[in-house]
Order: sequence, then structure tokens, then C-alpha cells
Amino acid sequence: MFTSKKNLQLIDYKNSYYCQQQRKKRRYKWFKISLLLLLIISLALVFMPFAQSSQLDSPEQINRSNALIHGPQLLFENPNKNQDPNKSQSTNSAMRATFPVDIKANIEINGLVAYAEIKQTFINPYTIALAGKYQFPLLENSAVKQLMIKMGDVEILGEIMEKRAAKAIYQKAKKQGRKASLVEQQRPNLFTNNIANIPAQSTVVVTLKFIMPVSFSQGKFNLRLPLALTDRYQPRSTSYSFNESSGHSPGHSPEHSSERSPSNFTRDLTYVSANISTNLSPKELPEPFKTSTTRSPTTHIRSVARSQSSINIVLNSGIPITSIVSDSHKIQLRELNSEQNAYFITLDKTHVISDKTFDLTWQLIASNQPQISSFTQEVSGEHYTLLTFFPPETAVAQVIARDIIFIIDTSGSMQGGSMQQAKASLQLALLQLNNNDSFNIIAFDNETELLFPVTHMASADNISTAQQFIDNLRANGGTEMYRPLSNALMMKKDKAQSAKAIRQIVFITDGAVANEFELMQLLNNAQENFRLNFRLYTVGIGVAPNGYFMKKAAQFGRGSYVFIQNNREVQRKMNHFMTKISQPALTNIDLMLDNQIHQQVEIYPKKIPDLYFGEPLQIALKSQFPITSVQLTAETASTPFYQQLIIDDRQTSKGISSLWARGKIEDLVDSLIVGANKDQVKSQVIATSLNHQIISPYTSFIAVEKQPEASALLAKNNLSSVKKPQDNAVKAHESLLVAMPQTSLDWQLQFLLGIALILLNVVLIKIRNIAWLKNAWLASRAFKLVSGNEKTH
Repeated sequence: MFTSKKNLQLIDYKNSYYCQQQRKKRRYKWFKISLLLLLIISLALVFMPFAQSSQLDSPEQINRSNALIHGPQLLFENPNKNQDPNKSQSTNSAMRATFPVDIKANIEINGLVAYAEIKQTFINPYTIALAGKYQFPLLENSAVKQLMIKMGDVEILGEIMEKRAAKAIYQKAKKQGRKASLVEQQRPNLFTNNIANIPAQSTVVVTLKFIMPVSFSQGKFNLRLPLALTDRYQPRSTSYSFNESSGHSPGHSPEHSSERSPSNFTRDLTYVSANISTNLSPKELPEPFKTSTTRSPTTHIRSVARSQSSINIVLNSGIPITSIVSDSHKIQLRELNSEQNAYFITLDKTHVISDKTFDLTWQLIASNQPQISSFTQEVSGEHYTLLTFFPPETAVAQVIARDIIFIIDTSGSMQGGSMQQAKASLQLALLQLNNNDSFNIIAFDNETELLFPVTHMASADNISTAQQFIDNLRANGGTEMYRPLSNALMMKKDKAQSAKAIRQIVFITDGAVANEFELMQLLNNAQENFRLNFRLYTVGIGVAPNGYFMKKAAQFGRGSYVFIQNNREVQRKMNHFMTKISQPALTNIDLMLDNQIHQQVEIYPKKIPDLYFGEPLQIALKSQFPITSVQLTAETASTPFYQQLIIDDRQTSKGISSLWARGKIEDLVDSLIVGANKDQVKSQVIATSLNHQIISPYTSFIAVEKQPEASALLAKNNLSSVKKPQDNAVKAHESLLVAMPQTSLDWQLQFLLGIALILLNVVLIKIRNIAWLKNAWLASRAFKLVSGNEKTH
């Protein structure tokens, strides 16, 4: 059989077909390589989230974002089998925080007291149980009342215990695998809690109840609820000493300070100023004056603002108010009565993102007479009363006659900028004097130099002489404060000065002394034993003045204090300060009660300070029976002042007993300065702290999971038998801080993407196989045509 010429032309297709097949083979080779790479990427996306859940971010990765921490946070510890759980945390540990998915705040404001309940919900994204730290930003002077933590189905409730007992209970519970929480670190504006054994991938609900202050200045009230805080560096604390026999106190070394205004002596959530230093061992100190010498680990936090917040406020001012506004959030308000003193306030939206502090301001309706609000509380059959004095609003306040003595520190520690600020402050203060004032200047280092032997009237010639005296001052020598302070207390007045002129002492110094206790004893004895009527005001100079001494000296001297950090602040702060102390609204305030009914009344502060224009004054009382009226006596610049206050027992408020207890604890700790028995003070402080559940220098907040019932415990043991090796490993590793992986909350998206890519690989392989079979069939057919095995039609 012969093949036609036309058919032979078809047979000539062989060469082009061969080349085409070679090209297809090369494309198929690259296709397999691409498919393999795609498969590897798909598998990586699927399994990467699981690998990340047990790995830590490097410090370099964490440092990429370290600017702003938003809101409360829960930081997890790094499980390290080589770390002893009883040892302190490594200084090189990195920390990463989870943020609450929801925040609910309910606040009740009564006068200058706000009682807040904050509920926050966190999630532990890890596949293992871990210990962690809970942090919440607090305003200075806040007092934590209750802490409740719910982890899964378990609730633990915090309570105040003696410090050593609380720590022992926490460590024992942690080793046993029970859920526990302990306040370990305190700052004036940060509440920090350790939480042990947080279950894997569980929900953690933290409910915090605390008292927070309402500020008042120039007729305006302000409440701030911190929902955001900035990253901070914790400096290494220095040690200091207290010699009981000599009465010497902790001193201060400015060069070792990094905070300008340390905390108060017995302030809740902080035990003592971190800026006090000494030459002796801290073991010689009474317990309230000890500080930790352990440096806190550097904290690296990512900046995230995803928490949703809702805020509800009931405001009862006790006196008429107006102009309720928020500069931070849009709010809605509803009046609760017709007396202009009670309102319900909420956010304009149900939920808002927690990326900034909530700020609320309201205005006092002005009056030309002092206004007094009162609130009461009954606890365990005892009655507590809180009186708040608001100064009058006047266009021009009447200036009192003063016999004022300026003490300026010229010791070696004041060299440089501090001396310039001190001299500038003193020059400005002289310009604030009037013809009714008498004055003197005492300069001191290790020697004392007086401008005049006694105070002189503030005439132009005397002020000019004083200005020349100030110009010639130089900083050098030691710091001997006792003699100039005692000279100022005992100095005689100018004969031309009025007998009613109040003695004021303005102390300008950086406070770099080692005998603070001795100076405070001098102030206390001058008032208690010598019945001297004076006011001591301290002006802190320099970048790191001894804030502890400034505050406590002013407190013992029934005065106030101000800090001036640089030359730009001198004029503004000194003008305001001198104006303030020249125009007190009320001085020598005294409260009188019915002695036949109220025989045992405790009042704090015991030494009632003066009431100044633009600043309120709070006094807390505890009595056996309800107080229905109080008689108030005081003095104004020109006349005596008297007012009878009727107490409205319907104006009740939470937290008054806590404020009273805090005042008592501070007074007890201060009594150590004047020689009180250490053991008795400790016993009384602990008793007050436990009775009122308020933290103190000798107590801590502890929350431990209660032991389950026998049946529940057995069931729990059975269920956890499979997980026992993992749990034991966790318990052995819970000391260092761990960084939360960046993708720990977004792994679901990666997982689904990886699965989708795998399915795409399978589809592409199927398509390729079908194409290969079709090409094989075509090649086979072509071969048959060439070989003549298939008939051609």
C-alpha cells in the first residue's frame, strides 16, 4: 500500500514535534521546582504559629517598638529550667504584654474621693501555663482596696496580710501549682501584681477596686483615670541607714537620684522614697524605711491600642457645681437632683479604644465664704466622717502680716546651677514682700551667716542690703542645717512688727543632708514643747532635690513645699509660691465636738494645716457615735472665723474609713522619727492595715486559690494525669520574663492561608498530570501515524 504525497507531508511534522517536547520538558522541570518551593512556604505558614508559641522574640526584635504602653497589661514570665524560682528575676529578661480585650470602669465620686471598680479581661495565648505580672496605672495617692482574679473557672480574692507571711504563702502556692497573686513591686503610680500558674489559652478576668484622688485647683475639680502609661526605667535603688541611738536619719545623695519627687513615707503602693541614700547597711533600718536594692528588669513593650473601654460615673460633689466637661472623651450627663451637686456621667459611645487617659473636669460655684462638704461611712459599728474645706473665691485676697525668715543653703552640693536657682529664687522672694512684713536671711554651709541679728521690716533700704548680701553668696563647705533652723525658730522679731504677725520660715535647699530625723525632731519639739507658732515652707532646688526631706519637713512645720528644677521655672514658681503663703484663707484651724458624747475621737491629720486660696483641705474623723455637728474656729487675715457645720448623715461614701486609716498609718510611721517604740508602731500599723484592708509598709496584698473539695480534687487529678509531665516542666521554669510573639493572636489567618496554598498545590499537580496524559496520547498517535500502524483517512 502506497502512501500519498499529502500524507508524507504530515510525517515531516516529526522534527518540530521533537523540539516542542524538549521545550515542554524544560518548562516542566521549572514547574516542579516552583511547585516544591510553594509547598515549602505553605507548610511553613501552617506550622510557624505553633513554633512561635514556644519561642521568644529577641531583644532586637522587641526594641523596634518601645514607645507607649496603652492601658493595663499582663506580662508573662520565661520558663527557664536553669533558673531558681526563689531567686530574683534576671536583669536581662525581656517582657512582652498582652492587653485586655475589654475594660469596664464604674466610678463613684463623693467630694474629693473617687471609688473605682475596674474589670479587665485578658487572654493567655500560650499552649502552656505560665506565671506573669499584672500592671495597672494608678494615680499617686491611690489606695487599692480589693483585687479579684478569675482564671478559667477558678476565682481568687486578694486580702491584706503581714508582709513576710504573704510572701511565704505566695511562694508555697506557686510551688504547689495553685493560682496565686502577690503585690511585689510598688510605685506611686503603678500597681504591679505577680500571678502564678495562669492556665494555657485561658481567659483572665482581673477586677480591681481602689480609691483615687480628685484634684482641686483654682475652683476646678479634676478626675483622671489612667488607661495608658509610658515605658519607664527603674533605677537601681540606693541603700540608706537610720541610727536609732543618735536619731540620725537617711540622707540623700543627689548624684544617685533619677526621680525628682519621690513618694510619701507611707503612701499606698509604695513604701519609701527610692532617692534616699546612706552609708550604713539597710538592715539597721526600721522596716518601713527599707528599700529594695534589686534593679528591675528592663521592660520592652509593643505599642498596641486595641482594648475597648466603657466608663460610668456617679458624681456627688456635696456642694453646688457646674460646667462638667471632658477634654479627652465625648460624654453624656444626666442630673440626679435639683441641687446641682449630683450627676450620672457616661461616654457618648458605649465603647471606646483605650489609647489615652480619661479626663473629667467640673467647676465649683463660687462663694465669698469658705464652703465645707461632709460625707460619712459606718464600718463595723464605728463611724467615720470626712470634712472637706474649700477656700472662698475673692477677687483680691487680704494679705497677712508676716515675720518671714529665709534660710539659703550655700554648701558644696549647691555649686553650679543649683546655687544660681537658689539665689534667683531668693531675689524674687524679696520683691514679694510688703511694708507689713519683717524679714531676715540666714546663709549656711558648715558655718552660719546672718544678714541681721533679728528680723527687720521690709523697707527699701533693708531689701537693698539683702540683695547685696545675696549677690556675694558662694557655694562651698559642708551642710549643717540644725543651727540655722534653730536660729530661725528662736529669732526675735523687729520691735516695729505686730505681735500677730505669723512666723514663716522659707528653707531653700537641695536637702543633701544625713540628719533629717534630727531636723524633724527639732520641728516637732518646737511646736509640742515650746508652743512656737510658725510655718515651715521648703523650696527644693536642683535636678534631684531630697523630696523626702522637703515633704516631711513641710508636714512637720504645718507648711507646704515646691520644687524648682531649672532656671526657666524660677520666676513662675516663686511668684505663685510667695503669693500663696502670703494669703492663707484660714489659719490656726481647730475643730470642737460635744465632749459629753464624743469622748474618743481620732482626727487625721493631727496637726491641721492652713487653708490656702485655690487649694482644698481634708480632715478625717473616727468616732464611736455618729457626728451630727462640728464647730469650726480659725483666723482670717483680719478677723477670727467661726462656723457651725451640720453633718448630713444621708451623704454616705465608700472609702472614708480607708482615708482615715491611711492618715493613721502615716502618723504612726512618722512617730518613729520622734522616738516611738518600733515594735509597738509595727503592731499598730499592721492592726490598722488588716482592719481596713489597706496596704502599709508592713503588709502586702495576697490572693491565693482556695483548696478544692475532695471530690473536685480527685476529678482534677484524674483529668490532669495526662498533662502531668508538661505541668511539672512549667512549674520548674517560672521565673524569667517572656516576650509574647508578635503573631500569637493572628495564627489562625496564617494557618488558613497555608491550607489554601496546599490545596492550590494539589490542584496544580492534578492539572499538570492531565496535561501530561494528553501530550502522551498525542505523541503516541503521532508515532503510529509515522510507523503506519494506524490507518489514515
